[in-house]
Amino acid sequence: MTAVRSYSFLLLITLLVCNCSYSQGIPDSLLHKLNNAANDSVKARTLLDIGETIEVTSTEKSLYYYQQALVISKKIMNDHLLLSSWNDVGIAYIELNKMDSAIISFEQAIPVARLLNDTLRVAKVLTNIGNVYLHKKDPVKAIEYYLRSARLWETCANQNMLPSLYSNISSLLTDQKEYDKAIEYGNKAYSLALKLGDDRSAVNALLNLSGTYGDLKQFDQVYESLQKALPLAKKVKDIEQMATFYDDMGNYYYQRKQYQSSLANYLESYKYNQQLANPFHLCEICYRLSVAYDKLGEPDKAMQYIVKAEKVANEVGTRADLGEIYEARAEIEQREGNYKLASEYFSKTLGLNDSLFKASTSQKVAEVEAQYQTEKKQGEIVKLEKDKQIQSLSLKQKSTLNYFLIGSLAALLTIGLLGYRNFRNRHLLAKQETELHQKQISELEKDRQLIAVDSMLKGQEEERSRLAKDLHDGLGGLLSGVKYSLSNMKDNLIVTPENMTVFERSLDMLDTSIKELRRVAHNMMPEILTKFGLNEALKEYCNTINTTNLITVKYQSLGMDARLDNSAEIIIYRIIQELLNNTMKHAVATEVFVQLIREGNRLNIVVEDNGKGFDASLSENNKGAGLTNIRSRVDYLKGQLDIHSEPGKGTLVNIELNI
Repeated sequence: MTAVRSYSFLLLITLLVCNCSYSQGIPDSLLHKLNNAANDSVKARTLLDIGETIEVTSTEKSLYYYQQALVISKKIMNDHLLLSSWNDVGIAYIELNKMDSAIISFEQAIPVARLLNDTLRVAKVLTNIGNVYLHKKDPVKAIEYYLRSARLWETCANQNMLPSLYSNISSLLTDQKEYDKAIEYGNKAYSLALKLGDDRSAVNALLNLSGTYGDLKQFDQVYESLQKALPLAKKVKDIEQMATFYDDMGNYYYQRKQYQSSLANYLESYKYNQQLANPFHLCEICYRLSVAYDKLGEPDKAMQYIVKAEKVANEVGTRADLGEIYEARAEIEQREGNYKLASEYFSKTLGLNDSLFKASTSQKVAEVEAQYQTEKKQGEIVKLEKDKQIQSLSLKQKSTLNYFLIGSLAALLTIGLLGYRNFRNRHLLAKQETELHQKQISELEKDRQLIAVDSMLKGQEEERSRLAKDLHDGLGGLLSGVKYSLSNMKDNLIVTPENMTVFERSLDMLDTSIKELRRVAHNMMPEILTKFGLNEALKEYCNTINTTNLITVKYQSLGMDARLDNSAEIIIYRIIQELLNNTMKHAVATEVFVQLIREGNRLNIVVEDNGKGFDASLSENNKGAGLTNIRSRVDYLKGQLDIHSEPGKGTLVNIELNI
């Protein structure tokens, strides 16, 4: 048995810029400040404060407040608030495990921070992106962003977080087996921590360096690093650092086969781990104590700690540790002559390894099982001898029987293992084929639905275009001709004044009908949409609504200079048209804010009103034709629709599309 080296001090540095609040609700003072905000800047700042207050307990809701602050910050073009909003949105996405969205948000924050010449904030955002890639299990990308952040931190006056950043880089480089660079950054972390008087970071750096030297089998450097760490760790009095130091020191002595010294350090680590009350670390140190006692020939104590390690591992579900624990206990039981228990624990080790049956472990199972069966048969022989039932059996017959039984058992065990492995592989293959078949069926069904939706939308738009053309060119032209004829007849008719008034009123009604006909035809297929594109069509549509004086529509666009695909423009126009119609019909709003932002192949649409709002949780069950049409069009464009609303607080609709 060998002790496994652990690396304990890879720290996520999100604490640099994350929102450390643990409130259970929104303080009344913030709600009062929000409701009585003197201007949009105060309102946006208050929304950020509320989001940070509830981020830990209600991350989804905090994201909503951050997005509201983001909308206001864009509206008033306040770069400081915009930077804070993008950063807070990114942190909320990390908490919600939406890592790709977090990266997009942080990347939006970087150019704003650079515009403000805020190098420190750029460095913090880069660190957060490195943390995201660490969550995504992409150490290469994490190292890249940590290094970029470190270069910026090095230019700042405040370098307090640089030692932790260097130490993280060192640990990741060790995992990547780039040992020279890992040692370089570990030494930089240690030197800077000493210069800043940061003993805690100095201990972290030394512990990581000892891990790197341990991988390189440079045990003298391991010992030197740990001896430097000891006085600093005692000064800091950090329980976790002390536990890790003595654990690493025990591993050092174990590798040097100095088991008594290894045991003494493991016992010290055990004492600190009991104070720390971390079941994972407690499980590891109990395993190491068992290994050390076993090496020192103290099986009772070895068994005591391996049983405790097994109990803690079962409680916390650490399957990786259980494999080592089962194997260690099996070997202890085997040396004590408890072959049945040893066989059971070797079998448990196999079970944890799934289909990866290790030849050495399988051989141990067969040997122990054979020993157990031999012992059992020998006991039966002794019993038979006592009962005078085997006096006629010769020594040769007994030996032949034993060999036959052992050979048969080994053959049965081998056949059983091979059969089990074959059965498991066939079962997994059948399951994978079934899942693949179901996936293909789902994809075909989805393609069929998309084709149907595409045909429906194209049919609708073609029919709208045809009707608009027929109304404008056919019926519109006919009515215009009638108006022209009646206008010419007006001067040639001799009618009474009363009849003349009726005649003129009829002409006015005819003129109104022509205008209404043109308005209907324009709404069915705006000519400006096909000629000048989506941006100009939406501007004209919003201006048309404003002329009614029923509601004020503010329109804003960014990056919409280039035109989109014709069908996409029509669908997006219909989505925004339907949203504005819903607002005018149901929201009882006085203002609506419409915003389009295009960045590469991504298009973000925001429609926000100050109306009466509604319970957004009921929108999923809403079967209204308007919302259904909006959802179907967004799904057709493979986008995402989010509706945020509360009674009395207006409505915000956010749509993200890949175009």
